[in-house]
Amino acid sequence: MLERFRTKVGLTYSQLHFRHTHDRVMNFTDVLRRSRRALVIFPESSVDGESASNFLRYLLRKFSSDRMTVVIREDQLFAMSSAPSLKTLTYSVRDVNTWFVPRRELLQRMENSSFDVAVDLNVNFSLTSAFLCKASNAPLRISFVKKNSDQFYNFQVKTRGTNNKYSYRSLLKCLDMF
Repeated sequence: MLERFRTKVGLTYSQLHFRHTHDRVMNFTDVLRRSRRALVIFPESSVDGESASNFLRYLLRKFSSDRMTVVIREDQLFAMSSAPSLKTLTYSVRDVNTWFVPRRELLQRMENSSFDVAVDLNVNFSLTSAFLCKASNAPLRISFVKKNSDQFYNFQVKTRGTNNKYSYRSLLKCLDMF
């Protein structure tokens, strides 16, 4: 119950923080093809390392390794052991406040780069990841359909199952259309 309250306060803060940020109208059919720099937010929960690695390999075909940044929690670095070497931005629990909002220092480290596309790989809602995705100022912000996600993402993929492997495969098929 306390966690739900903290999330609600964090969501309210997020609405206030991003109240002047508006998405511009874009044509989704070619926006991914024209994108040069990508931000990938690695899932906070335990994830099938093979599925995440396959997704990162897919993105490496579209973006070179020096044009892609992966944001990952320090305690999740082991999950990227089978993934290709990429530029990473790590953060810890200390970089997130009580309301699940990233602290200013983490946001400043991320804002040193500009991104054309941001992908949040969390299947379930994570306020920290959603906030980082929106704060990236990427014109295209991609994630899965989940509760409270409309204010953070402008391209959401709905999957039938809750199986991470199936969800990532569905996301890949969807992005392949573009």
